[in-house]
Amino acid sequence: MEGVIVTGGKGTRMRSITYVLPKPLLPLFSFNSDRRRYVKPFIDFILERFEALSLDPATIVFSKNSSLILDYLSSRGPPRLRLRLVLDAEMRGYGNAVLLARSSVTGPFVLNADDNILPLEDYRAGVELFEAEGLTLCYSFTGSRTLRGTGSLSPPPRASSRATWFTGSGGLLRSPPGPQAASLWPRSTLCPRGSSGPLRG
Repeated sequence: MEGVIVTGGKGTRMRSITYVLPKPLLPLFSFNSDRRRYVKPFIDFILERFEALSLDPATIVFSKNSSLILDYLSSRGPPRLRLRLVLDAEMRGYGNAVLLARSSVTGPFVLNADDNILPLEDYRAGVELFEAEGLTLCYSFTGSRTLRGTGSLSPPPRASSRATWFTGSGGLLRSPPGPQAASLWPRSTLCPRGSSGPLRG
């Protein structure tokens, strides 16, 4: 199984912070096993989860505004994952960026936005469910109610049921508008209509 990270957003909802530093490089505090605090960027937490699950290679979809991210990745030390880079030259939104990843992805994959981090157990549960049931799953932070205008979907009632409903402009997932995005939290399941395998576009 592979990993995909979409990093090409403009960061408009966090403009006061992302004006200088893109979201994937924003520092997050965490604690070591000995309870000592440390700081590292968002993207490191995502890559560490991909590494723990052997999601290799990892495709990173980036935009022309991502030079700091690319510089950081090249200075990160010896890669523990093979990284494939895909340019999103048009920056037409999250859904389009995901579709661009198909030029690099060769099989099932875990999709992650550059600013969403879940506990490792959640990633593992999604991968295990896919392997056991063959479901198309993507974990993301979305609202508890269905945001029909943005292509979001509430979780199916049973973990083993296949979600088949999808909406959105041109079949692409779009970010919710600013006021909704600020209040989004619970996980949901996203998939293309009628899909029985990995997202292909």
